[in-house]
Amino acid sequence: MLIVRPAASAVLITLTTALLYLTAGTALDRGDGALLGGAAIALGALIGLLTWADARHTSRTQGSLERHDRGRLMAYVFSAGPTRRTRQQTGKLVSTLTDAVERSAQYRAAFLGSMIGSLIAPLAVVAVIAIAIDWRIAAWLALAVPVIPLAIGGFQRLFRKVSTEYRMSARRLSAEYLDSLQGLPTLRAMGAGKARGAALAVHAEHVRAAVMRLLAGNQVVLFVSDAAFSLAMIALGTGLALTSLAAGTISAGQALAVIALSSLMTEPLDRIGQFFYIGMGGIAATKEIARTLASPVAHVTDESAPAPDRDDASVTLENVTFTYGRADTPVLDGFSLTVRPGERVVLTGRSGVGKSTVLGLIQGQLSPAAGTVRVGGHDVPTVPGEWLHGQIGIVAQQTYLFTGTLAQNLRLAAPNASDEDLWAALTRAHLADEVRAWPDGLDTPVGERGLGVSGGQAQRIGVARALLADAPILLLDEPTSQTDLDAEAQILAAIEEACRDRTVIAVGHTEAITASATRVIAMEDVR
Repeated sequence: MLIVRPAASAVLITLTTALLYLTAGTALDRGDGALLGGAAIALGALIGLLTWADARHTSRTQGSLERHDRGRLMAYVFSAGPTRRTRQQTGKLVSTLTDAVERSAQYRAAFLGSMIGSLIAPLAVVAVIAIAIDWRIAAWLALAVPVIPLAIGGFQRLFRKVSTEYRMSARRLSAEYLDSLQGLPTLRAMGAGKARGAALAVHAEHVRAAVMRLLAGNQVVLFVSDAAFSLAMIALGTGLALTSLAAGTISAGQALAVIALSSLMTEPLDRIGQFFYIGMGGIAATKEIARTLASPVAHVTDESAPAPDRDDASVTLENVTFTYGRADTPVLDGFSLTVRPGERVVLTGRSGVGKSTVLGLIQGQLSPAAGTVRVGGHDVPTVPGEWLHGQIGIVAQQTYLFTGTLAQNLRLAAPNASDEDLWAALTRAHLADEVRAWPDGLDTPVGERGLGVSGGQAQRIGVARALLADAPILLLDEPTSQTDLDAEAQILAAIEEACRDRTVIAVGHTEAITASATRVIAMEDVR
């Protein structure tokens, strides 16, 4: 239906227009102005209605395609895992999710089907001339029909490289701009703003040049199609009409109809000129989306598998080996760890020894090269992702807060939580008194990336989210590493509340983190 309906609509509009031209020729032969006026009004209204319905359907189809493609890409982003996801710049992914998806959807909804319909339309016109006027004129015009698809294929091959270069340049520019915005404080602190701006200007110039080459190609297509093919087709139709009129095989009205109908045979070439930019950009964008989705993901989860019980809050890593990217030395090599339900285990060691890697493996964000990772007695890659996320809560080194209110950020962990539930979680996280002092309370905006609250408050919001999630396993990834001593005491008090009746695996070096542990494991000794 994606191609059939717009193609059929294009052919139907062409046939309706052809009927209008034939009626005009008949009215001329009869000298019947009323027939011409009535046909013009009725068929003109029908053509307008068909065009409106086609545009409305195209708009709806494009929106549906955009939602579908963005859903597939977001599913890929979530399933790819951080090690594979971060191999390409975030800005490139954003460009694919926004601009490429829009161009691809526009190409498939507005161009592809109507282009096919326009290619069929000349055959329909030839058939109309053969049936209603003269088959010999139709035969001569039919000889010119194969030129149209050959011209389209030639233009596509000629400018394919240009459209691909434009998409690549646009993605690079998006990536560099987003990197610059995200790293703006660092650029200002290091006085590197002007140098970065100059580099962005170079990337922007590459995009401008690519766009101009694509537009130049569009102008070439317009010139060639208008000056050569369209003019030649109409000249051929006019010549055939006048010759047949002189021979007496057709009437004056039929001759006029042939000339008008020959103009309909140029519709595919006219459409190339109108939509060349959409077509070539859409093809490149569609390939870009396909390449992104073809990238491997970290693991494949069987989402249809039944959800296991969450009563078993144990965690087991058995003979696990893991290496980042193309590094020669594995971070973990034959690593094993068993954490029984209710235990509090702290992993210690120098930076880079694999502490956070263990947490990533437990969450299913990373996949081991060898060995098995089990949560609740089940292999992590085989359980539904929703169940795994329900088993595990985490308080990271730095809590990420989305632009929005405090309540919205808390409800990420529990979408159906009431205000009373939120206040209860904030109370246990030792943050309720401070929030009550805020004028807007739960509706207080936290700012972009949580810049509207302090680092200690953000971490306690993270603890409150973990409490709302009510997961039986809690992972702590150095939650106090970026806070001062006063904030650390408040965060640790909140974490102590969150750890009750849960299996806890923590990463940390401070005595406050290790004091309540049932086991402390030095990663250097067990790698």
